[in-house]
Amino acid sequence: MKNNSDNFNISGFKKEINEIEKTAGMSAILWLDAVSTYQRNALIKSRIPFIVPNSQIYVPELGMCLKELCVGKMAKVEKISAISQYLLLYFVYQKKLKKISQSELAVQLNMSAMNVSRAVQNLQALGLLDTHKEGTSKLVKPVAIGKDLYQLSNDYLQSPVQKKIYVNSMHFDMDLPYAGETALAKQSILNFPRCTVFAMDKKLAKDIPKEYLVDPKLVADSDYVEIELWKYDPKMFVTDGMVDIVSLVQSLKGINDERVEMQMKEIMEEYKW
Repeated sequence: MKNNSDNFNISGFKKEINEIEKTAGMSAILWLDAVSTYQRNALIKSRIPFIVPNSQIYVPELGMCLKELCVGKMAKVEKISAISQYLLLYFVYQKKLKKISQSELAVQLNMSAMNVSRAVQNLQALGLLDTHKEGTSKLVKPVAIGKDLYQLSNDYLQSPVQKKIYVNSMHFDMDLPYAGETALAKQSILNFPRCTVFAMDKKLAKDIPKEYLVDPKLVADSDYVEIELWKYDPKMFVTDGMVDIVSLVQSLKGINDERVEMQMKEIMEEYKW
C-alpha cells in the first residue's frame, strides 16, 4: 500500500495499517518510492514493514531482512548544526502539522533567508522535513510534530551551550530564562545548584562589561550567577521563565550525575507535548 496523505506520521500510520490488515485479512506493506537513512531507521524501530522497489525491503514477520541494492556514498551525520536544531525546535513545539513558507520561517525565527534554506536542506536530508513549491514560495512541512518529531531527531541533537560565564550578582540585572540544573530543579525534586543558572544568546555576551565577570575558582562565596552562552536564542521557546525542555535535556547530557539523569528522564516522561 502507498500513502499519499500530506499528514503522514509513523504513530498514526501504525494504527491505520493495523485496521487495514484486520479488514483485508492479510498483511500490509508500506510502498515507498525512496527512503532516507533516517526514515528507514525510524520505520525499522517501529517495526513497520516497507519496500522500496528494486532497492530495499523490510518485512520482519516473513523473515525478510533489509537489503540495499543501490547504495550511494553518504557522509555519516553525527549531529545537526545549531541553526538546524533551532529550526527543528520550531516544529517540535507546534500543536498542528502544517505547512509554512521559508520566508515566513525567517521572519518568525529572526533568521536570514540563507540560514533558513541551509537548515531546511539539512533536515530534509535526514527525512525530518518535506518541501514543495507553490507558485514562488517554497513550503516546508515536518514529517511529525511534538514527541514524535523529537524521538525521530533525538540522536542528532546537540547541546546548545557554547560557553559558560559567571557574573557578579551585584551587576546582574538581565531578563534571562532559567537554564541548566536551576531549570531542572524548578521542575523536579533535584536540589538547586550552588549558583543560579541562566541562558542567553551568545551574540549578546559582548554587552556584558568585562569587569562584571568573575572566576568561580578565585572567589570565596557564591555571590554570582552562571550564564550559559547558547548557539541560538534561548528566549524563542521559553516556557514559564525556563528554557525549552528539549534544549535543556541536551545541555545536561554531558553531566555524569545519576540524580540529574534520573530527573531529566522523569520530566521528559511527564512533559505534555
